[in-house]
Amino acid sequence: MSKNTDLVVAMDYPTVAFAEALMEQLSGLPIVYKIGLELFLSSGTEWVRKQTEKGTRIFLDLKFHDIPNTVGQAVLQAARLGAEFTTVHLCGGKTMLDEIDIKLQEAILSGQIQKKPRVLGVTVLTSFKEEDWIAAMSHVAKVGSIRNVEESTMHFAALANDHPAIGGVVCSPQEINAIRSKHPKLYTMVPGIRPKGFKAHDQGRIMTPAEASASGASAIVVGRPITQAAEPRLVAEQILQEMV
Repeated sequence: MSKNTDLVVAMDYPTVAFAEALMEQLSGLPIVYKIGLELFLSSGTEWVRKQTEKGTRIFLDLKFHDIPNTVGQAVLQAARLGAEFTTVHLCGGKTMLDEIDIKLQEAILSGQIQKKPRVLGVTVLTSFKEEDWIAAMSHVAKVGSIRNVEESTMHFAALANDHPAIGGVVCSPQEINAIRSKHPKLYTMVPGIRPKGFKAHDQGRIMTPAEASASGASAIVVGRPITQAAEPRLVAEQILQEMV
């Protein structure tokens, strides 16, 4: 099993019942469970708190992006729930990240929280293909040069690496090597992972678990290949075996 790369299972389910059934099947495996918007809105904060109090490793993937004070308060709430990881959009800018740092530091000093979550900055969503990203970015052409996916990702990675509030980035498999080369200590959470033989679905930039782990991914995120499998534990075990 991997000692260097965490396996994160994306529980993109509509109800807690589905999530708990999967967690029962994967019990005992070294897994981080990712809770996105769909399951979070269905389950609520108390279910998340219940999981973290039991020692379950939770990645609360809500991708915050709002005015600085709102995002700072939201990340603080994620910390109070005991989430090990949470996410913000790096396009929110430095002022937003500054506010996150202030809120978490104040909470630590006042004893509101004992430990800060690892705040991961979202670079470019893995659902974007190159042509789609360029089209989406075209509206900013009049205020600056249009960046392609790799340039955008590296721009955001540099912001994340230099900011004390951010503990890593979410990036596609194709950017791991470039980020590792430029920012070797930056934690990389990598979605868009598909074992051989599985469909890409809505992921535009994909890689196998073995390839991502060998490239230096700190964690890989796998959803439907596990969550929709007839035998999810078997698939999860195979992925863990593949990683270096």
